[in-house]
Amino acid sequence: MPVSFQVSEGVRRRLDRAQSQALTSSRTRKGHLEFILEALDAGAEEGWEDVVKASVPERKASRFGGVRPLKDRDYAGTGSESLYVRMDPEMVAELDKACEEAKVPDRNKLVAMCLNRYLPGRKERPSGGS
Repeated sequence: MPVSFQVSEGVRRRLDRAQSQALTSSRTRKGHLEFILEALDAGAEEGWEDVVKASVPERKASRFGGVRPLKDRDYAGTGSESLYVRMDPEMVAELDKACEEAKVPDRNKLVAMCLNRYLPGRKERPSGGS
């Protein structure tokens, strides 16, 4: 089934660069799906708590009460660039299960955070917070 993920321009650039480097070094083309699965495996191995902690801004309560909910752009690696892949329904179900384990609102954010941490190059920092 077709699935799309929204990532930042920086993550997309790093993904394209890693993809071209993989092609020149091994002569086999690695698609976006392979990089996404490798990033998710690396995130699971590292521990979802560590991945999320490094990708979400620290939130402090206002002295007037309440904590501002996170916006989509607050998560490191998220953005407006689309990645389209085909995933089996079982893969999507496994990804949804990983989102629950990681306590992340949706699969898009989990994939963006994992790609941001996994891909070579300058890692993005979470924005926002209060």
